[in-house]
Amino acid sequence: MQRRPVRSSSLKAVGYDAVTLTLEIEYRHGGLVRYTGVPVAIYEALLQVPGKAMFVEQVVERGGYGREQVRG
Repeated sequence: MQRRPVRSSSLKAVGYDAVTLTLEIEYRHGGLVRYTGVPVAIYEALLQVPGKAMFVEQVVERGGYGREQVRG
C-alpha cells in the first residue's frame, strides 16, 4: 500500500486501500499501525482535518476497527 505524507507533528504518512478497507498510519517515531474495516469517509476526513493525531485517537482508535501494530 502506498502511503502519502501528511502535515502533522505526530503522523508521517497515511495510506488507504479501498478494496480491503484498510487504513495504515505511519508515525514520525517509526511506528506503523494498520486498521481494517475503515470506511473511505474516515480516511477522507483524516486527510482534511487539521488535528490528525487527535482524529486518529478520538475517531479511528475508538471506532471499533481491527487494529494491528505492524512496527514500533
